[in-house]
Amino acid sequence: MNRTVIKVLRLVLAGVLVTALAVVLWRQVEYARAEEDYEQAAKLAGLPEAGSSAPAVPAASEEPTEKPSESSSEEVRPSEPVGIPLEEVDLAALKQVNSDVVGWISIPDTELSYPLLQGTDNQYYLNHTWRKKSNGMGAIYLDYHFDPGLTDFYAIIYGHRMHNASMFGSLARYEKQEYWSKHPSVYLVLQEGVVRYDIFAAFEAGVQSDIYRLGFSQTEDREAFVSWCLEQSVIDTGLVPSPDGRIITLSTCTESGGAATRWVVLAVLAEDDPAPSEQPEA
Repeated sequence: MNRTVIKVLRLVLAGVLVTALAVVLWRQVEYARAEEDYEQAAKLAGLPEAGSSAPAVPAASEEPTEKPSESSSEEVRPSEPVGIPLEEVDLAALKQVNSDVVGWISIPDTELSYPLLQGTDNQYYLNHTWRKKSNGMGAIYLDYHFDPGLTDFYAIIYGHRMHNASMFGSLARYEKQEYWSKHPSVYLVLQEGVVRYDIFAAFEAGVQSDIYRLGFSQTEDREAFVSWCLEQSVIDTGLVPSPDGRIITLSTCTESGGAATRWVVLAVLAEDDPAPSEQPEA
């Protein structure tokens, strides 16, 4: 190989290295800007900062509705409520910035604490923050097909799986039974008030599976869906949702990032919480 060819190869490799470094740096800048947007959201909402909120409402009950299997019988739910008042989240202030804000979503003592958006499609907030700024970090958003008050049997909420555990990155931890036992519930601040959803399943699902089905009008279909989800779940929560319950799925990418599957965490409206439409005004 002559010297000219070697020089050309070196230049090409140097160009590739510089380009890759530029991409990494740009992503870091982009994510820093997105995090700044979400810190502003938390301040507007009246919370300390995104990722640190925990609702000052009763935690999930100490006992599941049904006793877990022997393999998980040693896992217990936390019984102590925690301190930041989600019921005081100022949705009106957030809506003044972006009318697409329909709520706030939080899992206590985790990084997951963000405004909940709903656009006119399921693409826009994949790469726009809650302030409608173009950014690969995107936003946490409700599928546009569903009622923003979550009054139906089923609804899907999407978010990116970030490597630093921001957005829906922390959901990957629900592969472990112990993590669920310490973080068993999802809290949503909706227009009508704060509601608690108890997590009952977590697993990897195909994008063509019933997880992404839009309607379950028949009781038999709902029962079959719940049974299938429990069969797929990698955690045993002991919870068996009623076909008359209200279920949400938190959907994000898998670790491999493949297009055919998603990692999902499912939760059901707590039995001791009224339906969102029946909540008193916050």
